[in-house]
Amino acid sequence: MTAPFKCDEKVTIQRDIGGVEDAYGTAVENWVPFLFRYWANVQDVLPSRAETTSNGLRQGVQRSRLRMQGAGGVTLKMRAVLHSRGDQVMQIIAGPAMLDDRMHYEFQLEAFSG
Repeated sequence: MTAPFKCDEKVTIQRDIGGVEDAYGTAVENWVPFLFRYWANVQDVLPSRAETTSNGLRQGVQRSRLRMQGAGGVTLKMRAVLHSRGDQVMQIIAGPAMLDDRMHYEFQLEAFSG
């Protein structure tokens, strides 16, 4: 069975291997590629659902749906870099969910817009 969507965008999935700063001994993020320039399908969530208000603070949140084949090893501790959108970095906030064809996985991505 073929996928009902086109994998037409390049995405890099990165994982944080951590590290310690030499001068002060504090933890730092160190992101390395897990899947490099992987073909995927990215679809934005409609703008009407993207704005939230919390404690009187209004934020614009950009959410997208990411679908990939064979990405079962991707976890919520990773992030995605969308190369077709100017190397936009988005955090993975939900998933993986296996689609009906049992080959593709879906994730929910989020980034804050200024």
